[in-house]
Amino acid sequence: MNEPRKIDVLAVGGVDVDLVLKVPELPSFDEKVMGELVGRLPGGTVANFACAASRLGLKVASFANIGDDQKGQAIIEDFQRYSVDTSLIQVVEGHESPFVVILIDPTGESAMVVVKTIDDKYPLDVAANIFSQTRMLYMMPNPRDQFLALAQLAHEHGTEVMVDIESTSVDDRSQLERILKQTDIANFNQDGFKAATGQEPSFEAMRTLLDLGPHTVIVTRGKAGPLTVTANEEAEQAGFEVPVVDTTGAGDTFNAAFLRGTLRGEPLAKRLRFASAAAALSVMALGPRGHLPTPEEVEVFLEERNAN
Repeated sequence: MNEPRKIDVLAVGGVDVDLVLKVPELPSFDEKVMGELVGRLPGGTVANFACAASRLGLKVASFANIGDDQKGQAIIEDFQRYSVDTSLIQVVEGHESPFVVILIDPTGESAMVVVKTIDDKYPLDVAANIFSQTRMLYMMPNPRDQFLALAQLAHEHGTEVMVDIESTSVDDRSQLERILKQTDIANFNQDGFKAATGQEPSFEAMRTLLDLGPHTVIVTRGKAGPLTVTANEEAEQAGFEVPVVDTTGAGDTFNAAFLRGTLRGEPLAKRLRFASAAAALSVMALGPRGHLPTPEEVEVFLEERNAN
C-alpha cells in the first residue's frame, strides 16, 4: 500500500516583492499622477497562491529562486509566516530578487510592471526527488520549456499539474496545445482564454480544450463569476458583491481554494462556490496578501450569504 504523499502542492517560481502604490487613477501614456506608498510587500502570483493554499490547510512547499538581498529574505520570512516550506528555495548569489511595481486605483483595480532579475531555472534532479512526495504541481507556463520539462517529470511520478494561463502565456494555438497536453487543471482568466482560443468563455468553447489534455478547465471572469467544466460536469458561480479594496492576488486565492476542494474530492459546484467566496474575501483588504482567508472564514461568509 502506497504511503500518503507529504506535500499537497509544490509551487514553482512566481516569487517577488511588490512595490505597492495607491494612485488617484491609473496613468495613461505620457501622464503623471501622484502616488502614495502602501509598502514593499512579498508577492508574486505563484507565491500568493502558495500562501493562500497553506492558509486554507494544504501542505505547501515553494521551489523558487531568490537573490541574496533584503527582498529575498523578506520573501522567505513571509513564506514562513504562512507555514510554506522554504527548504527548496535557492538563493542566487550576486543577484537582486524579482520585484513588481503595482499601481492601485480607488476602485481596487490595478496595473503592474514586472521586473525579472533571475532566470527561472530549476534542477530537474531535485524536482524528481520531491515529486514522488507531491500530489500537485502548480506553476505558470513560462518559461515554456521549463514548464514542459517539469510537468512531464511530475506526471512520470504520479503528480498532477495545475497551471494558470494569462493573456501573455501563449502566442498561438500550437503553444496552447503543448501546454495543455501536460496539464490536468487549466485555469484561465477571461482575457487569457480569449487570447489563447480566440473565443469568448463558454461551456462549449471550454469543453473543446478537454480533448487536449486537462480533466478540468476553469475561466474566471471577475465580477461575472467563474465557469468550470469537466468531462461529465459543468458549473457556473455568480460573483459575490463585496466592497473592493484591492484585486491583487484574488485569482491566486481562487486557484488555491479550488485546488483545496479538488484534493478533498468535493463536487464541482461546491469547489467553485468555495473558491469564489475565498477570492471575494481576499479583495476586501490592501496588498497581495492583505487578507488570505481561513476555511472557517470562508464557511462563515457562505453561511451569511445563504441566510440572506
